[in-house]
Amino acid sequence: MTSEAHASSDSRYKWVMLALVWLGYFAFGVIASSIPPLVTPIAHDLSLTYSQIGSILGAVILIYIPLSIPVGILIDRAGMKKAIVAAIALIPLSALLQSFASNFQTLFLTICIVGVGGPFLSVGTPKIVASWFSGKQRGLASGIYMTSAFIGTATATAITNPIVMPLAGTWRDTLRLYALLGFIIAFVWLLLAREAPQTQTGSTPPPMKDTIGKLLREKHVWIIIIIAVSAVFLNSYGFTRWLPKLLELRGMNPAEAGFYASLPGWSGIIGNIIIPSLAKTGSRKPVLFVTLLVQGICIYSSAATTGLPLTASLIFYGVGLGATAPLLIVILMDMPQVGAKHIGAASGILFSIGGIGGFTGPLIVGFLTESTGTILTGMIALAALVEAMLIPTLLVKEK
Repeated sequence: MTSEAHASSDSRYKWVMLALVWLGYFAFGVIASSIPPLVTPIAHDLSLTYSQIGSILGAVILIYIPLSIPVGILIDRAGMKKAIVAAIALIPLSALLQSFASNFQTLFLTICIVGVGGPFLSVGTPKIVASWFSGKQRGLASGIYMTSAFIGTATATAITNPIVMPLAGTWRDTLRLYALLGFIIAFVWLLLAREAPQTQTGSTPPPMKDTIGKLLREKHVWIIIIIAVSAVFLNSYGFTRWLPKLLELRGMNPAEAGFYASLPGWSGIIGNIIIPSLAKTGSRKPVLFVTLLVQGICIYSSAATTGLPLTASLIFYGVGLGATAPLLIVILMDMPQVGAKHIGAASGILFSIGGIGGFTGPLIVGFLTESTGTILTGMIALAALVEAMLIPTLLVKEK
């Protein structure tokens, strides 16, 4: 094959790789979001408190804290195919093991297994996008693959109680069905995935210490991290993972709560694809400001209103959240000091520190609910934190 033909083949295959990334993140979204709709039967079966529920809802992100940085460095230096296949296989393995949990401790530990595979997927996918895509296509590709997590989350939230649970019979068999889906997707990855073209990945990166040190000295990298930790990780895990229970506490049955709690996931697709693709370099900061403003307002109104205002709040929250993550990733990716060469390490730092927010978000809501007797207190705290991120957003520097 000539070099031109090989390059043309690589160019076409990037869309296959994007489709595989989409499937991997879809499996992650489904499995990671299968516990929130099942909180009521699981809590009853295992005798869990609100604080324990909060810990379980945040456990999926906990292992990101120690693993994300070394995973990011590893992915910058080694092939991604085997690492991500293993990651996608670990995620359904976690769901399978969760189905055998007998108490809080065993459920917590088995959910943490998702966090072992999660960093390879979450950190590896920006590297895949940066390696296979360039220019304007990076924003489009980032938005497309992030729709999968939203669709996976929305699907699990919407169908678990009205469809999957009655079909499976118990919450344990429900998790086993989701595990089967994940194993199938891991097998598809094993068959079809390719390493990125060497011409895209570039030369061997410098030693780990130099790479991490360089990125941690960058003020503008830290600004993105601070916004992401608060407005993406802590916010989204604290709000969306408690949302089905929030709606049940306000009088909805589990099927209704699942339907309404899925709305941010479906509307997030709009935010994932349309907003990042329309926001060009130089205009992403004001768009990011608006998405954060909208999210804070919608978190409070979702907890305080009913009927049409509740529905509208959930939809607009999803649009804002869906746009925020790809906007932050693309801004980070386009920084001259990051680029395709160091996006794995940069994403590792982001997800490692972000894991702190992802774990503490649900825990804070559970603690405040237990302490004050109302879940509204936790929602107000989340809304206030998101709006506080408007200040560092003004300091974001685009290329």
